Amino acid sequence: MPNTTQPRPVAHRSCRAGALLLLAALALLTGCTTATMPIFGIPFPVPRNPLSRGAGASQAGYAEGDYQARSWVEAFDLMHAKLSREYPFTEWKGIKWDALYDAFSVRVADAQARDDRRAYYVALRQYIHSIPDGYMEASEEEAFRQEAIGGEFGLSVAPLDNDLMVVYRITKGGDAEKAGIKWGAQITQWNDRPIGEALKAAPDFWSHAPAPTYVGRMLDRCMFLTRGPVGATAKVTFKNRDAEKPQTVTLNSREDQYAGLGDVVRYARDFSDMESPFESRTLPGGFGYINILSQSTTLMTPFPDRAFKKIVEKLNRDGVPGLILDLRGNEGGNMALARAYAGHFMDTSRSLGRLVAFDAKKGGFALDDQQSITVEPRQPHYDGRIIVLVHRSTRDSGQIIAHALQGQANVVVMGVLGTEGSLAQVGGEITMPGGYVLHYPVGRYVDEKGSVLITTNAEGDGGVQPDIVVPATVGLFEAQFTQSRDSVLDAALAELKRQPAVKK
Repeated sequence: MPNTTQPRPVAHRSCRAGALLLLAALALLTGCTTATMPIFGIPFPVPRNPLSRGAGASQAGYAEGDYQARSWVEAFDLMHAKLSREYPFTEWKGIKWDALYDAFSVRVADAQARDDRRAYYVALRQYIHSIPDGYMEASEEEAFRQEAIGGEFGLSVAPLDNDLMVVYRITKGGDAEKAGIKWGAQITQWNDRPIGEALKAAPDFWSHAPAPTYVGRMLDRCMFLTRGPVGATAKVTFKNRDAEKPQTVTLNSREDQYAGLGDVVRYARDFSDMESPFESRTLPGGFGYINILSQSTTLMTPFPDRAFKKIVEKLNRDGVPGLILDLRGNEGGNMALARAYAGHFMDTSRSLGRLVAFDAKKGGFALDDQQSITVEPRQPHYDGRIIVLVHRSTRDSGQIIAHALQGQANVVVMGVLGTEGSLAQVGGEITMPGGYVLHYPVGRYVDEKGSVLITTNAEGDGGVQPDIVVPATVGLFEAQFTQSRDSVLDAALAELKRQPAVKK
């Protein structure tokens, strides 16, 4: 019997040799790819992930999705296996799971080897944000987020329809204002890089969830371009509207408690249980206006379908010739309420889609006829002209209202942007080491032809797109930010006045 208390100086070499043999064996079985060691930059062959081909389903710990007790590498492998098997839009969005594994498994392994929790967390977050789906989410780690984007440079930018990047917000007393940057200035370079190139490198993975559309990603990158660590510097080239030549200045980032972080226009509004989830009023010319913030109940409105019915009754009683249904900032909610609200403006039944969801017992995706989306006409019925306002902040079941109404003879969908572009059944959850929780969708809605409903595809096409697009111009921004006017609402009202009463 060997003496196990004696030192074994060759143990590390034998373990290394054994690991190399194991890698070689895995490469023969699964195929290999090339990765680069993050520290040394040396390329080396690694086996492709066997779990992404279904082997992970039989491994202990797969089903429950709680991998807190695993090492970072083990947990990542199990997470990847579960996601690649249960994610419902793999083909629709063209997700390349093997490529994702090849890109991020090495980063997680390197973070584990260096015991670098920040690198591990950032790798997880960037992995999640590589899947363009608004339902993909990862826990926030405030310390890392603050360290990365806790400072702002005193300005916010947004793209116009002609691809110019302009300043639409200036922090009073901030570095940008002190440097002479004015509202409406065109930004041409950021840190000596053309603005388009700089945007591509902006850390948009710090957004709450990945944007599924090209425009959404562009706007997210605009938000994070103008942020950085507190105390960081940025070299900015700009041209004010009243200037003949561009200027270049260096700005310093200052902590702002994320006050400067937000969408170009924040249509979503928080409301308490003592408020209604929608509001209505009469616009000039006697036109109606209903702003639906979400499909939900509150203490103030415990039966929102009944409250909404009363609003429609009043529209008919007052003979309102046209209505603006504002879904900008609608963050979703109860699907049954979305169907109920839309039903008051429908004269025929419309079947929108059925659910295909992952079923662990069946070992794959299955049709669930109990979760179909059908909008039935409801009384009272309003048949005046309707303008439906949408925006990328129109999410989840809010998109169902717009989608159900679009195409009717008396309905026009308007907006600067289409809707958010994600619609799914949620419910997937994975807990990773460090207590980080990942959420993902497990079901997709498909129409009668089998096409996925609303959710954007691999080309970024999807969402509910406006019938009439309101151009994003300097004039639109100027009215919104310097005159406190809702230019999109103005455009919708003008459209109603132009053709106020169209009967079906």
